[in-house]
Amino acid sequence: MNTRRPFSKRKIIILSIVILFIGLVISMGYQAMDPFRHLRITIHNQSDYDLSNITARVSSSIDSFNTNNEGTIHTLKKGVASGEKMKFAPQLRLSGEASIYLEFTDSRGKIYTETVCGYTEYLSGNSYVNVTNEKITVKEECM
Repeated sequence: MNTRRPFSKRKIIILSIVILFIGLVISMGYQAMDPFRHLRITIHNQSDYDLSNITARVSSSIDSFNTNNEGTIHTLKKGVASGEKMKFAPQLRLSGEASIYLEFTDSRGKIYTETVCGYTEYLSGNSYVNVTNEKITVKEECM
């Protein structure tokens, strides 16, 4: 005879609470580590124009005269259409202190250069670029 009882409702509720708590702790850990991940740039194009020729560029006092060193420029193969959002991690390298600039062209042919990371030593964190018809705003969270 099987004298073993199936799980009671109380045990199932306690187990569910423990699993939810563990999930919450893991989620908070990812959020705490987010600024230390490789630099990511998010472009939200809310303008009426498509963006193309998107390039992330490292600018440091060491490389100020030679801007074509390998690892100082990352060009995206595709653009950002009007109304779309794109996130990418530019494959850049630096030694020491630097700034990161984002250059792009809208479908009218107007060229923009924006500072997306005014100061970084580690190429980590996030930058959010919001493009509208009136202005471009950048929120930097760089390290």
